[in-house]
Amino acid sequence: MNEYGWLSQHEFLDAIAIGMISPGPVVITAVSVGYLVAALPGAVVAALGVFLPPYLMVVLFAPWIQRYRAHPFVQGFTRGASAAAAGAIVGAAGLLARQVLVDPVTVGIFASAFIALAKMRLSEPIVVVLAAVVGLALARLR
Repeated sequence: MNEYGWLSQHEFLDAIAIGMISPGPVVITAVSVGYLVAALPGAVVAALGVFLPPYLMVVLFAPWIQRYRAHPFVQGFTRGASAAAAGAIVGAAGLLARQVLVDPVTVGIFASAFIALAKMRLSEPIVVVLAAVVGLALARLR
């Protein structure tokens, strides 16, 4: 267990990996973590926690947003919220990178995956599977 008492680092990274090789990575990761923490009830609560807030926001605010979407305050809110979401994603990526990029091999796999995603436009599941195969092959050589 880690210092938070919920998941070990290994369990958390497994949940992220499961999410990356399946459709809907955020949902799958949240449900995986919920399941690891509290079995089926945890998975259900995690799924509701991911789906219910955006659903309610769309139902409650869609008419208002449609009416005022050209208003500068609404556009400013949208730009600010989007920037905050991007910052949260980069922050989470930074935390994962510090835990995972521990030697030249993992840094090399990271750099190769980044190039495959950014330049070659390969899909995430393919990159994850290829990186896992490389990791397994290198582990056998050690």
